[in-house]
Amino acid sequence: MTSSTTTTATGSTASGGALRPRFGMVVSYVRDVAAAKRFYVEVLGLEVDRDHPTFVQFRDPAGAFFAVASDESLGGTDAPELYWLVDDAAAAAQTLAARTEITLPLEERPFGKVFAVKDPDGQQRYLLELARNRPSRQVSR
Repeated sequence: MTSSTTTTATGSTASGGALRPRFGMVVSYVRDVAAAKRFYVEVLGLEVDRDHPTFVQFRDPAGAFFAVASDESLGGTDAPELYWLVDDAAAAAQTLAARTEITLPLEERPFGKVFAVKDPDGQQRYLLELARNRPSRQVSR
């Protein structure tokens, strides 16, 4: 019996086969989003990519993303969170459930569908399917 695998344009595997998430971003939790935004724009020179009162996503010159947020973290701590992007969170969760423990069940959030697994050091790693209409607004370049 052969397994049918469809690889999407972003490299994620839709069903069966290898899972290939791509790095999304690090989210750092802060007390004051406006002060953090000023620091990362005015001091470090990052560009704002998406903006919301409780969340700002930055893009560096190489195209990597970093974000700050002041709402409650998914992990329940203020530790930075690593996000890997997938095209289909439900399929990714099903694939990973056969390989490891799902530590945060798949849930729908305003920004997308997300779930978590733990790495060998016990750190939660988040896999995210971004929502088409996220609450943050895209900033024009």
